[in-house]
Amino acid sequence: MAGMRGMGLPALGAAAPEDVEVSTPHQVFTMGLDDVEAGGGLERARPGGWRFLLESGGEVIASAETAETPEGARPPSFNEGPYVGATATAVKAARALPQLATAGFELRLLRIPALYLMALWLHAPNTDLLIPLAPSPIGSEGKVVPPPVFFRELADHARDRGASGPGQGAGQPRPNR
Repeated sequence: MAGMRGMGLPALGAAAPEDVEVSTPHQVFTMGLDDVEAGGGLERARPGGWRFLLESGGEVIASAETAETPEGARPPSFNEGPYVGATATAVKAARALPQLATAGFELRLLRIPALYLMALWLHAPNTDLLIPLAPSPIGSEGKVVPPPVFFRELADHARDRGASGPGQGAGQPRPNR
């Protein structure tokens, strides 16, 4: 994996290929700013691919993500940004939740690019929970937030920042995933 170092992936590049394990598969869902501004909730999230955590020596070092396109799945993209560690931390916290043991939650990721937000999404047939990943524009990083509260805070943030129109963000540089 030495070639990864030159691609800005030092941890992945330093890992021996035989030591890298793929773990924690989760489907990625995306929402646009227009979905948030329209008062939409999780029902407006669209599936877009799959993301996996990559581990070496028992530590999460990167993520790999595939995207679904009309032509099929794209080759994976790799990332070592702050959302990688935040995902690992949130997954550990989620696995300790008592309601997780009985409800049979499915692990998902919610991404709202225009607001620089990613959240772990725990989905079950009768309930959903969200855990914003750090850095989050609405705070509550690593804490379980019910969807109505999450989307109310997100809509307030979008209004406060003056973000409008699909694809426009909150005036901040886009953080790494």
